[in-house]
Amino acid sequence: MKKIILIILVAVSITSQAQPVYVDRIGFKLESIADIDIGWMKIYKHTTSAKGKTLGNRIYSDKQIGYTQQFVEWMQQSYLPKGCLGDAGYYQNYIYKFSSTNSLLGNAINEHSAALPHLYGAYSKMYMFLKKDAQGKFVPQASYSEYWRIEANQLQYISLPVSFISSAEEYYFVLPDFTSNLKGYNADDKAASNLLGFANHKNIEGYKHFYIPPKTIDDNPYYVVIMTKDNKELPFEKITIGEFFTEAEKQLPVWQKVNPTSPENFARAQKNLVRLKEKYKNKWNDIAELKLSGTDIGLYNFVNATEGYDDMFDNKERVHTTFPILKVRKAALDLCKTDQPQWLVIRWTMGMANQAYNLHLHESVMNNFNFKYAYDYFFDPEKVKGQPYKPIRSPDYKETVLVNEGSEATKKNTTDKNIHFFEDFSTTTVGKKPIGWQSTLALGTTTVITKLDGLDGNWAMMANYMIKPTQLKTPLPQNFTLSYEIVAAQNFTWGARGLIFRLSKEVSAGNAESYLELKLRPGFDGRDGETTLETKFPSPPGYSNGTKWYAAPGFSNNQKNNHITVTIKKKDEKLQVFIDKTKIAEYEKAIPADHLFNAMSFTSGNSGENDKFYISNIKITKD
Repeated sequence: MKKIILIILVAVSITSQAQPVYVDRIGFKLESIADIDIGWMKIYKHTTSAKGKTLGNRIYSDKQIGYTQQFVEWMQQSYLPKGCLGDAGYYQNYIYKFSSTNSLLGNAINEHSAALPHLYGAYSKMYMFLKKDAQGKFVPQASYSEYWRIEANQLQYISLPVSFISSAEEYYFVLPDFTSNLKGYNADDKAASNLLGFANHKNIEGYKHFYIPPKTIDDNPYYVVIMTKDNKELPFEKITIGEFFTEAEKQLPVWQKVNPTSPENFARAQKNLVRLKEKYKNKWNDIAELKLSGTDIGLYNFVNATEGYDDMFDNKERVHTTFPILKVRKAALDLCKTDQPQWLVIRWTMGMANQAYNLHLHESVMNNFNFKYAYDYFFDPEKVKGQPYKPIRSPDYKETVLVNEGSEATKKNTTDKNIHFFEDFSTTTVGKKPIGWQSTLALGTTTVITKLDGLDGNWAMMANYMIKPTQLKTPLPQNFTLSYEIVAAQNFTWGARGLIFRLSKEVSAGNAESYLELKLRPGFDGRDGETTLETKFPSPPGYSNGTKWYAAPGFSNNQKNNHITVTIKKKDEKLQVFIDKTKIAEYEKAIPADHLFNAMSFTSGNSGENDKFYISNIKITKD
């Protein structure tokens, strides 16, 4: 029997003595390297001719090995690892015979993968858990990493196998491309599928590209771009229901041999297969489609396919998204062994899309990598003959931050000595990140400034992330009045997460010893919203600790702009909270009189299309 394995030729190794002086990438130390261009362990420039090699029964030519080396160079010329440490290498796959210690089931599964195409490629590997070695250089502290890969004829890691009907001669699979049918995506998947404009990005719009949600191929989400000659349909063909059952009939005895069931069960599986063929005889030439959870077909699917439970290909009439079963065209499969790739895959992971380094990778691939050059190099070579690779944009590109003239309110409040802080986002260009604010990412998104029809000024959109001002003078005054304006989008989902405003006293960045937290959620159909006030002032004893719930009068989801103003007053030990002019909470002994806050943030945990908040006119006045 044979097996597919992946040989990774790692081009870099770490041999230095490491000291655990820099470990924490989850807590406050994250920010200390998030903006550092840490770069690569080694920059590769292959100056000698590549040498071909034979691995198992697969032969890789000089050119094919040379292509993998070029892939490494192209990636390193296009991307500068930021907030993480980059490694690089290349690989091929090959088939080798099993030893006698391998399980029969494992043999069968891998035998059924033997028809995978001739694959070769390169990777960039980004380590984000780092420490420093004895020389003060960053080295990996743990193996967890994100990947960017360029591969010729890749299939295995962009598709799901239909192993039951596959063989050493034919590999069947489905391609989990939801592009034409988003009903298979949840709200987070929909947001992630267009991260930074991926769905319609100008640099990849001419090529097939799609987002694969996490837990589909493996734990990671993938962004996939596939190129083929003339960008026509990929060299795959859909199979019919008739071909599915014909192959299933051939493979049924194979699976009984390697994973035996009782003679009675096997006989039942054979009987059910005959009945299924009869049931679907009028659909024999229809395309065979499966939902993603249905690709893992096994012998017991046929054992249990009794009357009423035999709807293997009736999914189209149901709510599930289905995908056609595919195979590589025979001519293309043979041509994969030549020096000409039949398709080229550029794919990258976003396992921690809520972190800045991963967003930087995503942005760099889409904006820097020269997709057109890569396409022309393999599929229209005369256009780039004699031309070296150049990225579309330099990897050390820094976007120029344009600061607009502030509004009259900004000018007035900036010069008023009684105003401790004011922000109406008027200095930031619409569509850009707010100047002077740090955004903790979620789903790879970040807050941007927008206009709201019917309301004046600029507004920061809040949807599934936290923002905090970087230019806030700390500590805040001992006594103050703080106000901010909120708008909830029309038809905001009832019960979705609220907008959380937090004032805290931190002993270190992100580590609060005391805080005041106010969460607001709009009501529905004109009904009042909800307010949650959570406080933690444990020392000295006797002050406010716990959670209280109040109505949020006038805050609902039925208006075009569901707009309120929140005011928080601290005077000595007293705390008051207002929504518009209505006082909703008052505590005579809430906060120690001499307490000084030193951090402020806004957080929203929503990603639904209508579940957005907008904030502006944030003001702190000394009292």
